Amino acid sequence: MRALLRALVLLAIARGAAHAQPEALGMGDFTPGPVEAEPPDVELVTFGVGDRIFEKFGHAAICLRYHDASRIPVCFNYGVTDFDAGSVLVWRFLRSAQRFWVEPESLGSLVGFYTYEDRDIWLQTLPLDAVAARAIEAKLWSDVEERNRYYVYDHFFDNCTTRLRDMIDRASGGKLHAGADEPYPLTFRDLGQRGLASAEPLVALADFVLGRQLDDHPTLWQAMFHPDILRLEVTRRFHAEPRQLYKRTGPPFPHEGGTGRWKFLLVAAAFSLPLLLAQWRRRFERITLIGATSYLALWGLIIYALVIGSSIPGVRWNEVAFVLMPFDLALPFLGVARRRKYAQLRVVLLLAVSAMCAAGVFHQPLWVPILTAIVPLSIIAFDLPHGLRRRA
Repeated sequence: MRALLRALVLLAIARGAAHAQPEALGMGDFTPGPVEAEPPDVELVTFGVGDRIFEKFGHAAICLRYHDASRIPVCFNYGVTDFDAGSVLVWRFLRSAQRFWVEPESLGSLVGFYTYEDRDIWLQTLPLDAVAARAIEAKLWSDVEERNRYYVYDHFFDNCTTRLRDMIDRASGGKLHAGADEPYPLTFRDLGQRGLASAEPLVALADFVLGRQLDDHPTLWQAMFHPDILRLEVTRRFHAEPRQLYKRTGPPFPHEGGTGRWKFLLVAAAFSLPLLLAQWRRRFERITLIGATSYLALWGLIIYALVIGSSIPGVRWNEVAFVLMPFDLALPFLGVARRRKYAQLRVVLLLAVSAMCAAGVFHQPLWVPILTAIVPLSIIAFDLPHGLRRRA
């Protein structure tokens, strides 16, 4: 599937995913459009995850197999884009403006490439009538035309798998959509976490940069953005048993594991503890204050830049914006009294955010960002070492 984070992680995922594709063939290698009196067989091909981070969500393609043995089966890959655009590519992803397109390639090339990548490959022949098969055939050859081939990529709602889901559903008269409005048991964040179970730091990073949309439960229909779920639903609804063309020989990938959140807490502690010790000993207070507040402000700058600059709902509507703020950068430049007053207000806000999390108003996993902020701010707000020394 092309995780997240919808801006940063998913950019890496999408960028690598499209680089990790077999070489597309030119239109001259195929004869587009109906060429036989009998409609072709339509085959859904899904691929398992791979070793690299951008391969953790699988992939999917759809193929036409003609009855003339001299015609090679042709597959259509909707996961192609221009990955040499540099910073323009990053900006377009953040603005939901990055175009992807479809490329035809041979089934042999596709299978050979993913076999070399040591990734599971499943093939399902769809039991479609002649009208449905012709409809998919016409749609695929129409999509490779210059005027139709482009679309704006979205990891969850318009990707290489959803394009196939929608096409199969329309051709079959809504067979995939029927009864698929029920909530899926996992959230978008859960699905992403399963894919990134072997990459703990990215799971924790997602707590900071991916917003509340990821904590929604998709419908079963929406969950078919994931190639594994689409394969299962095609099996169930079409009785099209998947045939495994290749089985991974390497060790299996975990679907569950640690989140790596404690590592982020250790980094936060590395900036907060020197401040605590400096205030206890009344030495190096200013330099440790700058270090602790710079770490907070850096997170705030990242979060606010994504919230303001991105048009992706899963990035823009981020509850961490109530926790980590760029304004903390002003702390070292305030007088002692104003600094404490500001820090006290921030602590009160963080406690209010914690209460809203407990009440279910906020949905994101915010406890790591909250601890990252509340520890150094409490040290500043209440001069904890001085209070402890006085009590001792």
